[in-house]
Amino acid sequence: MNVEKSKKNVWKRILIFTLMFIAAGGITYFGCLFYQTKTDMLLRNTVMILAGTGVVIFSFVLSEINGFFVYHNEGRYGRFAFMYIISLGAAVFLPYLPVAGWPFLVIFILLGVFSNGMTGLAAGSLCLLLSVNFAGCDYAIFWLYFISGLAGILVFSTLDDDFRVGLPLLISILVLALCLMGNVILFVNAKLSIGQFTIPAVNLMVSCILLLVSLKMFSSTVIHRYRERYMEINDPECPLLVQLKEKSKEEYYHAIHTAYLGDKIAKSLEIDDAAVKACGYYHRIGTLRGENTWENVSAICDEYHFPPKTKSILKEYVDVDAKVVSKETIVVLFADCIVSSILYLFEKDPKAELDYAQLIDTVFQKKFETDELWGNEISLAQLHEMKRIFIQEKLYYDFLR
Repeated sequence: MNVEKSKKNVWKRILIFTLMFIAAGGITYFGCLFYQTKTDMLLRNTVMILAGTGVVIFSFVLSEINGFFVYHNEGRYGRFAFMYIISLGAAVFLPYLPVAGWPFLVIFILLGVFSNGMTGLAAGSLCLLLSVNFAGCDYAIFWLYFISGLAGILVFSTLDDDFRVGLPLLISILVLALCLMGNVILFVNAKLSIGQFTIPAVNLMVSCILLLVSLKMFSSTVIHRYRERYMEINDPECPLLVQLKEKSKEEYYHAIHTAYLGDKIAKSLEIDDAAVKACGYYHRIGTLRGENTWENVSAICDEYHFPPKTKSILKEYVDVDAKVVSKETIVVLFADCIVSSILYLFEKDPKAELDYAQLIDTVFQKKFETDELWGNEISLAQLHEMKRIFIQEKLYYDFLR
């Protein structure tokens, strides 16, 4: 099944990038005809855009292979190809605007967030070169938008999943304003007047508005695409958890305690706490259909439309043939193991006075003696931080009696 899916993704990628390559050449060719470019210039522009598009495609694929993406762009070939083609199309018609009013900051940033810094910079530069060529501008205009676009890509590539765009947006607009001042306003061959600042000011305002709208849409459809779904499945009164409670109160409360501890650890380690919490709730959900096998868990994930990352973590955790890799899976693994150990000891003796620090230390020692902690993403520092937080939760463990 995985082999078939992998082959399907390869052919999907080939098809999308082939269409993107052809469309880039077609847009450039018709742009040259539109501006009545000479034959030799038409061929040069088309060849260079095609070569540059090949570089952009290679950069995108290389970034996916090496895990250089930000903002969950893995496998999103169509989304990036569409954004690239729209940007090239815009680049053809931007020369009709005054050069001080070109919104290339928006193009650079959007191409960057739909891929990564390296790919976005390459794609944005191609679009900019096309506009500069058609408009017959000098190198100063290229530097203006290249430097401001580069600054925009860099500041937006540093954001985490909270996607707070206020400061990066302010920095990007300030750099654009500085570049407009240095390359347009200072070189006006006339006495300075308010009118000369109008077009740059409009560019700054339009770029700011376009970025705010575009980034808001990007945040809701990409960054926080599954936020509402996580809110639903991470509610203890979710119908699926209610079913689990009706079937087995022991399994239900085990899930509640595992989710609580996993969520606390994940927030401290600054990893995906929503996914960890969901996996804490549903790591034994397969029991609703008999045994807690991956087939049963996978079927429930599909039926209830679990976010892909949650399903991936659950597969690592439940599937005996899967390798534990992600930090989130490790957190769920330890939270479940500690909850199971404490519940087992309380079941034997409800009045037992447990040494929680020693128990947690024993759990960690046993895990270190196995191969479960080898070859995954978590660091020793993060494991020690996990252990410290687990020990701090001594008062909570008494609720497990």
